[in-house]
Amino acid sequence: MIWKTAVPERSELEKDREYRDMRNEQFLRHGIDRDGMTSFIVDSAEPLPGQVLDIGTGRGFTAIELARRGADVTTVDMSEEMLKSAWLHAVETGMADRIEFHLADGGDLPFEERSFEVVTMVNVLHHLENPEAVLPEIARVLIPGGRLIVADFTDRGFDILEKIHGEDGHSHDKHTGETVDGFASRLDDVGMKCVARDRRFHQYVMVAEKG
Repeated sequence: MIWKTAVPERSELEKDREYRDMRNEQFLRHGIDRDGMTSFIVDSAEPLPGQVLDIGTGRGFTAIELARRGADVTTVDMSEEMLKSAWLHAVETGMADRIEFHLADGGDLPFEERSFEVVTMVNVLHHLENPEAVLPEIARVLIPGGRLIVADFTDRGFDILEKIHGEDGHSHDKHTGETVDGFASRLDDVGMKCVARDRRFHQYVMVAEKG
């Protein structure tokens, strides 16, 4: 089911933008350029086709950049709070009409088989409580020849993230601690293969293709 909410008040948009700007500055002080990081990851998805699924969209950075580059984007996240923040971000940037929001679990995607040409999953792996369920679902909704772009922090990136969360008075949860390498090791099980790897902006990026 598509997630929807009321048209936002200007005060909501301003509050969300102020928080996002504050966090961007905080990350930048510690050496992480979130805009540059997002552009680098989405570069890995080029050339972009029509239909892209962004799993664990968070505050919408990846989905919005994909939409800016012309993709029709569908997002899923298990947190309604994150979906609302991503939607406010999309409204402010004029991309809301190009993004469809769903409150859903990546391990139980509410889409038909072969619905997407590209799936992206950015800084989500380490949060997954059941990573073994997510990869088969990705393979199911990808078309043959479709691509998966997975990105997550390097060790140095996680160290920086822990410092940032420490400044906010809490730690950064990693649940199972799934990694890009761990995900890559199971690609053969679902008929996929790794076709590219990269490492920049404190991120590991893997591109895989469905056979």
